[in-house]
Amino acid sequence: MKQLILFFFSLFLLSCSNLDRENKYSALIKKVQHIEDSIFVGDMVIHNAFKQQILAHSGNQFDSLVILEKVYKPNKNTFDNCLGRIFGSEKGKMFKSKGICKWNRTLLKNHDSLITSILSVIETLDINKLFTNHLTAVQEITGQKGKGRWLVYFGPMGFSIFGGCNNDAMILDMFGESWNIEDVDALFAHEIEHLIYGPILEKDKNANTGLGATMDEGLAQFFTYKYLNLSVEEGLFGEQTSLLLEREKEIFNKLEPLLFKTIEEDCTIFKHCERNDSCEYIIDGLPDELSGNICYFLGFRIIQKYEENNGKDSWKDIYNMPIIDFYTKSGYKAFIDSIN
Repeated sequence: MKQLILFFFSLFLLSCSNLDRENKYSALIKKVQHIEDSIFVGDMVIHNAFKQQILAHSGNQFDSLVILEKVYKPNKNTFDNCLGRIFGSEKGKMFKSKGICKWNRTLLKNHDSLITSILSVIETLDINKLFTNHLTAVQEITGQKGKGRWLVYFGPMGFSIFGGCNNDAMILDMFGESWNIEDVDALFAHEIEHLIYGPILEKDKNANTGLGATMDEGLAQFFTYKYLNLSVEEGLFGEQTSLLLEREKEIFNKLEPLLFKTIEEDCTIFKHCERNDSCEYIIDGLPDELSGNICYFLGFRIIQKYEENNGKDSWKDIYNMPIIDFYTKSGYKAFIDSIN
């Protein structure tokens, strides 16, 4: 009889333990249940893998099958051929199926408070609507049909990335600094525009030059400025924009000789585009967050001048003409030469 009582008491404790666990994560689970697994607009898709990462913890024990079938397999190319390659052969193992299951097993246990805070953005923004609107707007505004795939997920700590390897392997890590109410709207608009222009730019003979990188980043920045109806300062770097405008002639004169060089010929301009770590900055005396983004500023200003000289909404011409023609027709060099 005593053994029977102990048996039922053990079952009771186990049941309470499971109940406590379910209660502990129920708030997180509730936050993501209404979110679509994937959002499709034409050939563009955003896969909200973070939802399944949380739902994998909704039962009495971690469900690795959910991670394998609904996180890893739908994004196998991104994990294997992008994230795995970016972080190298050894660290890249954590983006293989076994590694992904390992760190997802303790994801909520180790980071439940942080994840709760991050998911508060979802309570402020209708993520389903936001992502659908972004995918729709970028195609309607640019007049171009995009194709690509985004993975939105919680990555392993210390491996945050916002960007990707190609149109079919774009990543938004919700543990990154970009995931906040102030930034997610603008940053996602910026990155989605890359999905539109990327396939067009890669066919341009100057795609791999400094001008290609500059116009690619500048266009994504300019689209965001147009789409969200921002001021120039908001579309660029806020109050710090004035630092670049004051030195605009110097910036252009130093970078202009590098516009038609590839990264193999001279990586300096790519350093100012956040696309290379080998070279040194040649624009001195700026905060680091500006030094690495000068291409964004320069490309934005070229497009802005193009529109000023060629009419409202003429900036969209960039999708239908070689970048060298767009650059020449912008009149930006003449504008710089006119500055005292």
